[in-house]
This record gives sequence, structure tokens and C-alpha cells, in this order.
Amino acid sequence: MKENGHVFLIGFMGAGKSTIGRLLADRLRKDFIDVDALIVQKENKSISDIFSEHGEAFFREKEAAYLKKISGGSIIATGGGILYFSETLEWMKQNGTIVYLQAPFSILYERIFQDSNRPLAMTKSEASLKELYSKRHDVYSSAADLIVPTDCRVEESVDLIIERLQKD
Repeated sequence: MKENGHVFLIGFMGAGKSTIGRLLADRLRKDFIDVDALIVQKENKSISDIFSEHGEAFFREKEAAYLKKISGGSIIATGGGILYFSETLEWMKQNGTIVYLQAPFSILYERIFQDSNRPLAMTKSEASLKELYSKRHDVYSSAADLIVPTDCRVEESVDLIIERLQKD
């Protein structure tokens, strides 16, 4: 783990970024920040409302801006599309360790199907979500410092992250 650096959790919707992030932060005694929740708080609107009123590009711009304002060595759960801006990825690489939380699409789809808090899951077909997953998987894999499976118990994923962070 980079000295005083963040741990950025990336991955597709339903990968466990928020759930794993909270437990990881508790175990490492660090602050936990969910960027999606931060945006909802700062914008005083739900993610679905932001998407419908301003579009995904606006949301991604806000996501990048709020991310860069976080200080200290926090555990940060990012949105599934955080890597849309190459400058955001570069900033993340310079300011912490990027952990890709990975699970097969079939498991993720079961977790997100008809979740009203996930605008993309509500508006896209299973086939289009699978295509999005495939595209993002390649980006996540190439961006990540660590790849950790999340198709197991949450505690197992957290243990693996801690073990791998301590090796770096």
C-alpha cells in the first residue's frame, strides 16, 4: 500500500465496492468514503435524478471532481464508470492503490437486477449491461494494481485485499 495513499475500489455495479469498502476501512482503521453517496449528499439529489436531469457525463464530471477533493489515506468506493476520464485514472494511480473487485457478470447481474438505485441497471437490457461489463472489465483489469474476486464471502475478499496490500 502506498504510504498515506488511498485505496480505490473499482469494479462493475454490484461488485461489492461499498460493502467491502466499509469492512476494509474498519479493519484498517481508515476513513471510508463512498463517492456515489458523497455526490448524492453534495448535489442533494439521487443518482437516478442526476442521471435523468443532467445525464451520465455530468455525473462522471462531478464524480471526478469530488474524488480529487478527498484527503488522507482513505478507503474509497468509486462509481462503476469512474475510469471514463483518463485524467481521473492517472490521478488515482498517483494517489493510491487501485483494487479491482471482480466477479462474473452472471453474479453481478443477480445483485443489480431491478435495483432502483442503479440507473444504468434500470434502463439497460441484460445484453447491453453484459456488453458494458465486458468493456469495463478490460479497463478495470489494465488499471488495477490488484484484482480481487468478490464471488465469495465479503470477509474473504477483505482478507485477500489486506494480505495483498501488505505485500506491496
